[in-house]
Amino acid sequence: MMKNPLAISFLIGALILSLTIGFMGNLGYYTGFAILTVTILLLIANRVLARYINQIPFVHILIGVSVGLVLMVLAQVLVLSFMPNTVYHDPYRVLSQADQMAANHMTWDITYFWRYSNNVPLAYLMSLWLRATQFFSLSTNISIHFLSVIVLDTFIVIVLYTAYQLNRRNSTVVGLFSFFALTPFAYTYYLQVFYSDLPSMLILVIVLRIIWRWSKKSAMQKSISGSGLVISILVGALIKPNIIVIIPAILVVALILFVKKSLKKNQIIIPILLIIFGFSLSIPTTRGIYLVSNYTPKTEFELPATHWMMMAFNEKHNGTYSGSDVIKDNSQPNKSARQAYDLKQIVIRIKKMGMFGLIKLWVVKMGILLNVNSVQDWYNGGFRSAPTWYLNNAPPLKVLTTVSYTSATLCIWLTLITRLLRWRIKLDDVNQLMALLAIVIALGYLSFHTLLWEVEPRYGQAILPLIIFTMSAVPNQAINSRKQLSTQQTKLLGTLSLIITFIVALTFSILLGDIQPQNLVVAAQRSQLSLQYGSKPEMLVPNAMIKENVDINTTANYFSVQVHSYSEVKVFLKNTKTKRYLEFYDAGISYHLRHKIKPGHYQIILYNNTKKKQAIDIVRTHNYQLNKYPLIINGQPSNTASLVFKSLVFY
Repeated sequence: MMKNPLAISFLIGALILSLTIGFMGNLGYYTGFAILTVTILLLIANRVLARYINQIPFVHILIGVSVGLVLMVLAQVLVLSFMPNTVYHDPYRVLSQADQMAANHMTWDITYFWRYSNNVPLAYLMSLWLRATQFFSLSTNISIHFLSVIVLDTFIVIVLYTAYQLNRRNSTVVGLFSFFALTPFAYTYYLQVFYSDLPSMLILVIVLRIIWRWSKKSAMQKSISGSGLVISILVGALIKPNIIVIIPAILVVALILFVKKSLKKNQIIIPILLIIFGFSLSIPTTRGIYLVSNYTPKTEFELPATHWMMMAFNEKHNGTYSGSDVIKDNSQPNKSARQAYDLKQIVIRIKKMGMFGLIKLWVVKMGILLNVNSVQDWYNGGFRSAPTWYLNNAPPLKVLTTVSYTSATLCIWLTLITRLLRWRIKLDDVNQLMALLAIVIALGYLSFHTLLWEVEPRYGQAILPLIIFTMSAVPNQAINSRKQLSTQQTKLLGTLSLIITFIVALTFSILLGDIQPQNLVVAAQRSQLSLQYGSKPEMLVPNAMIKENVDINTTANYFSVQVHSYSEVKVFLKNTKTKRYLEFYDAGISYHLRHKIKPGHYQIILYNNTKKKQAIDIVRTHNYQLNKYPLIINGQPSNTASLVFKSLVFY
């Protein structure tokens, strides 16, 4: 059998090594043994059932998946309706700005967007969506949920359709549908928090599809697809600039084709030019967005690219976001000074680590980048008021969420690795050529964050559509066992293996949830623009009172209300049924209550009992409701204002 060219073997090997590091990184927690066990059982079930599933007429698979997708959407609606979460950090700041711009308030009241100007286009594009939905009298809450469902489910359907087109295997479609609909993928971060991650993943799939189908299109179809390619790249560059890794990736593939004298035959020169054109349009488009949004960059707040590179080499924080690095950079007088400081620190840190330490840091960063254990917690400050049934079963459910999603992800990785190990690429096969392109793009993302940039676990999810595309496009050359089971035996054994997998996963979840329960958010409203970005408090006049209701659906033992530094007020939690008051104590920037709080309907009360105005942290929006209940100031209710609070169960 012919060997792959050295360059291609290196690329394949690099991806296998990266996924192997990611695999081990996902097993480094208390759930590691459970994840490994469930992963092995899932692989066995998949191997047994695949042969049976592939014998079923595709029309039956299509009907089953279609029904499953409808049920998935219904489940998503139920989650958004009964378990809304409190979005915080960057996604909330972007959403708050979009909500403000949709109400024709073109002002930039906090330093966040001057510091992170890359999110200005995203806020503007979201505001356009909110403006459009206002014609149907939709609130910002419903509008943004609707947008999440559209983008998420479009992504899922396109991936399923693409996977089937690539290999025509029922088992691939069923397996991927199970991954999306039967794990937390469709119901947690990507559903409940709208941010740039999911749209950029959708754009990657669209771009791959256009390039893949290019040679089969007519001149008219190419003009339409070309326009779609330019627009996709433009939008991708606006909302997630690191999508630019597509350019070096496609140039690497073009170089390989040129050396093999296959460049002209594969017709990727025009798509390359269109991609470059799309990126070039992003520069004037960004300036246009600044203009219509009334946004003016302020370099005195701006962080240079070297800032993230400095954090990338912060060994103490394993190359993740470092608050201390941010503080030190902000203390510099201007952008040039920050850049000079960053470069100096980068050199110092690299010298201190040495080559061995640097390689160790890169391995650790790769493990973090590909870690999916905490998908349910990304930008999720907790449910606003979690339902009783969830709270009563939260410890095992949280473990089950981690185990199910991580195990399913690792199954996809291992399936891809086994196929890559046997793969001997045929560059004249467009499917396999596109698999190579997907691999190089994935390596671009991984290399960028591992070698040069700071990392977060969610960053690694960008390669998910690339991994799925590659897995579907690479020929399945698995060696079949000599002993063939009958269809009935295969069905029975596969069903039994799935039942065992579910029982094992549930058992592990119950045991681990009981042995090592995690702190639980009972109720919360944690969305805020943050003091570090210049968010201004409101002044509460003497004898004024603020009230806000909240439902506590299980026994909690902690409650905090953010007030403001050095503010002197009285804070109480009142049980509206028993009329009992619990008084908070001053803990600095917030007031805390450590007391048994029984389930019930409560009211947070802030009272200024001093003779001076007191600063209070109140979050206000234009058309986005932060809490189920309004904030009441001196008897005047506001549905789009709220305090910042959280109630917990500390185990």
